[in-house]
Amino acid sequence: MKKLNRALNIALACGCLLTICQSANAYIDAGSGSYLLQILFAGLLGGLYFAKTAFGNLKAAVVRRASMHKSDDSASHVR
Repeated sequence: MKKLNRALNIALACGCLLTICQSANAYIDAGSGSYLLQILFAGLLGGLYFAKTAFGNLKAAVVRRASMHKSDDSASHVR
């Protein structure tokens, strides 16, 4: 909780500094802009792939657990 509070304070301070500045006299050239766009797309696609893989692993674990319970139930009824 302490780390979250500190992170929020830092984000608030940075946000205040960004709104106070009149002009920065800075620009993003074409190379930097395309690099930032590439990072954004790579992060998005990587996150989607991670979510797909994690969902597949979760689904497989649930199916595996359900089949184990089903086989345990059928074995207990047969005598």
